[in-house]
Amino acid sequence: MKDGFAGRFEQFKTNKSTLAFIVNHLNTNTNKINIEPFGIDAGSLQMQLLDLKTKDLWSGKFTELKSKLEELEVQKCMHIAQYKWKALKEISRVRALIFGAWNSLPECYNEVKKLAYGVLTIFGSTYSSEQAFSCMNIIKSKVRSQLTNENIESCLKLKTTSYKPDLIKVSKGMQSQCSL
Repeated sequence: MKDGFAGRFEQFKTNKSTLAFIVNHLNTNTNKINIEPFGIDAGSLQMQLLDLKTKDLWSGKFTELKSKLEELEVQKCMHIAQYKWKALKEISRVRALIFGAWNSLPECYNEVKKLAYGVLTIFGSTYSSEQAFSCMNIIKSKVRSQLTNENIESCLKLKTTSYKPDLIKVSKGMQSQCSL
């Protein structure tokens, strides 16, 4: 089991520079970044990163992002230590701040943005896939072996989407029946 984990996490070690790009892109060595999975032109990426480093507006934006993220972590730790779970939920979302900063870059930095979005979505897409397979295993148990593919597909869609019907609105539109 130990070897299995070591093998799985070995890839993180080899892609350390690529993963660190999100937080430290201004000091990243582009020769150590694995750009193959993202379909990025290495020359354009290097030129755009050099240009990005020289622009005080954009480098300042990411420095500000780093300080906001650090401040949020301190706030989270304080709320956790004081058992203030409701206050913890009210803290602005880290993902929104990170994606907001990367979205603010103009399209002239398209290769930099493509790499950032690729790295940011690695874990989310893996999580979604794992969640879907887990849900399918639960739905397609031995007890429910009589389900058709169409029914399994419908159950899986219900299980993996975040749709929440407005039950009050639906119930108002229905005619009630009185029992005698």
